[in-house]
Amino acid sequence: MKRIAILTCLKSNQVCTGASCLATLNGRRKSFARYSGEEVELMAFWHCNGCACDYEKDAGLAEKLERIQKIGVDTVHLGICTDKRDNGECPQITWIAAMLERAGIEVVRGTH
Repeated sequence: MKRIAILTCLKSNQVCTGASCLATLNGRRKSFARYSGEEVELMAFWHCNGCACDYEKDAGLAEKLERIQKIGVDTVHLGICTDKRDNGECPQITWIAAMLERAGIEVVRGTH
């Protein structure tokens, strides 16, 4: 069984319910099609700590990263909200993704 988490942009909480990410996961569509016919356990639905966060010094983010490892997440999907379209991926999300990959956690860019 795959143990996954979804990481989203803190700003997106102003308009996002998470419903599209979860519906796409439950229907095994788009980036979650890779789990077709496979059991998946959603271990976390978490958010970055915001644009102004100093990611190298933020104790809260360090705790989140540690927790994701501790609960045994195999793969983290980066929500569509983390891609700022014309400006590319958010630099904070890129930093978090690198930390996850260094910890041996697969990172998939995209949800729905």
